[in-house]
Amino acid sequence: MNVDRKLLPHTFGPWFGRFAALTRVQEESIPHIVRGRDVLICAATASGKTEAYAAPAAERALAHNNAPGTVLIVAPTRALANDLHRRLESPMSLVHVSFGRYTGEHKERTDGELRAVVVVTPEALDSLITRRARALAAARLVIIDEVHVLDGTPRGDQLRVLLHRLARGVRHPLQRVAASATVDRPEELGARYLADPALVVVPGARRLLGRGFDGRHPEAVRAHLDALVEHGFRKVLVFCRSRNQVETLSTKIAGRTRFGDAVYAHHGSLAKIQRERTEGHFLMAQSGVCFATLTLEMGIDIGTVDYVLLADVPADVASLLQRIGRGGRRGDTTRFGFVVEGPAEDHVLRTMLRLGKEGHLAANPYGFRPSVFVQQALTIACQVGYIEAVDIDALVPRAIVSELGVAFGARLLEAIHEAQLLERTGGGRYVPTEAIEARHHRGELHSNFDTAITQSVIDRITGDVVGEVEGIDSRKFELGGRNRDVVKSRDGRILTDAAKGGMPARFRPGAAPSVSFALARAVIEALGVAPACVGIHAAAGEVRLVHGLGTLGGMLLIELLARSGTIVEKDESRAYTTIVARAPEALPRPTDADVTQFVEEHEGKLAQLVAAGPWRRALPRDVHLAALRRSSGLDEIARWLASARFQPLDELSEADTRVLTAL
Repeated sequence: MNVDRKLLPHTFGPWFGRFAALTRVQEESIPHIVRGRDVLICAATASGKTEAYAAPAAERALAHNNAPGTVLIVAPTRALANDLHRRLESPMSLVHVSFGRYTGEHKERTDGELRAVVVVTPEALDSLITRRARALAAARLVIIDEVHVLDGTPRGDQLRVLLHRLARGVRHPLQRVAASATVDRPEELGARYLADPALVVVPGARRLLGRGFDGRHPEAVRAHLDALVEHGFRKVLVFCRSRNQVETLSTKIAGRTRFGDAVYAHHGSLAKIQRERTEGHFLMAQSGVCFATLTLEMGIDIGTVDYVLLADVPADVASLLQRIGRGGRRGDTTRFGFVVEGPAEDHVLRTMLRLGKEGHLAANPYGFRPSVFVQQALTIACQVGYIEAVDIDALVPRAIVSELGVAFGARLLEAIHEAQLLERTGGGRYVPTEAIEARHHRGELHSNFDTAITQSVIDRITGDVVGEVEGIDSRKFELGGRNRDVVKSRDGRILTDAAKGGMPARFRPGAAPSVSFALARAVIEALGVAPACVGIHAAAGEVRLVHGLGTLGGMLLIELLARSGTIVEKDESRAYTTIVARAPEALPRPTDADVTQFVEEHEGKLAQLVAAGPWRRALPRDVHLAALRRSSGLDEIARWLASARFQPLDELSEADTRVLTAL
């Protein structure tokens, strides 16, 4: 079916009339969406995905007379919500669609009502369903932008439950559309969030031109940036793994490169006004460099970025592709660089890039995180005044019922009671404790983020909140790429002035990313280890088992080796190799009981590595352990070990040996 004015009577001319033709993703997606079918759109960055769903969304709003909340667009982050608002506000107004945001930072309404097309975050949607359910009565279309960012996280599983709740609360069918740039198993992703979706998968055709840079300390990064300027690159986006790295590099490099003072910092601990100011300045800048964490990894339009530099190895292949896709958006070539320290990092990153080009994300397995039901139970209890087991059972999407066991609702409520979050009143009813009610009134129950206690940093001159920090270790510190001097600190507020020189502020460190089994195997197989083998490499008095089992598989192997009497020289989890006193006669063959014991003994570590969610401690323990096992992929690793064999690695090149010894 061709896309024309008959399909899009109000938006075709104003939105697409200036283009010679629609993009392929628009031609294939729009007919499905207009007909009311659920659709998963997978296409490269800058392929026209946003317009492919936004034009039908506008038509839907107009068809229902701009009824409040007709279309909900779910954005994974506040920054992306702001960007979608910036990009869509003008075209929506051209066709007279009521359009706005409803997030923790912006609650745009007309006469107290939601706009017809509303951009929300998962947390804002949770708040609306809990506190203003009637405001969503007209909802007919939900669009999930950058769905891969949420998928496989507690927030993604929360969204699955919220979609289930929303569909039960409206009187008409609820259509769902999801969009993503990085998916390697679209059928599985679509099945989690959509109902019998049409899959629109348009392979990317952009060329990737990358090069390596050696050294990531500030002086080395300064030299890398000056080299890029010499090659004609004027606008550079530098991705960092942590907020501390963003602050250190941006502060120490400002004024010391050919970018001068056009150096910006962007991360989630900065205040809204700071982030939005940075986005706006970098968008308008003709030349500049911005250091950022994953906050700028997604579809935010920050102008014609012509080069992306990765200051560290990304957490996974999907993140790698997402980050390098931020550069060269208006051309057919993505130019990027990656900073490495040593041959092992270079080898890992080049393996990740090869996998990405081949369309393999090598991700961890998906497993639903039942801890989100604790959060949902608490919000419902606060909304209604009490909660019963039947209310929990109504929350559970059909696809995961079998994972939760018999009488899950009753068992969950009793576990939440034991965690002192609900009180039992008799008759199967539970009510929120005073502490939970207080958190509900403060709006603190709608998220599945692991939060930390922070202090607000205030600018003395403007009175603005600059950001949030875990703490400071000196009178002068770095925040937002600038130095600040403490004037006074009291009651969780730090009053500051601009200053010269300073120490990094303290932010809560994120958990080290877990290397998946699939990625680890790809890394070592690129060194010559056969697919079904564990390599044995002996050199310089060390015996190294080159297993490539990933972070969790490496932990399991170390424990199995120790049980069998093999001495492990370094008792630590290593994703690629393990050093032993001598090569074992045979590989361990883990049983089901071995895996069960491992999960029970390493419950806390596993929960952190698979992001089990902040409410996990209030789950029935058997439900929690079963979920950890599914999310970790340990059964797949155990099956692989059951048939794996040893492979001597006696003829490795000198270069490959250097890589191995550093993995």
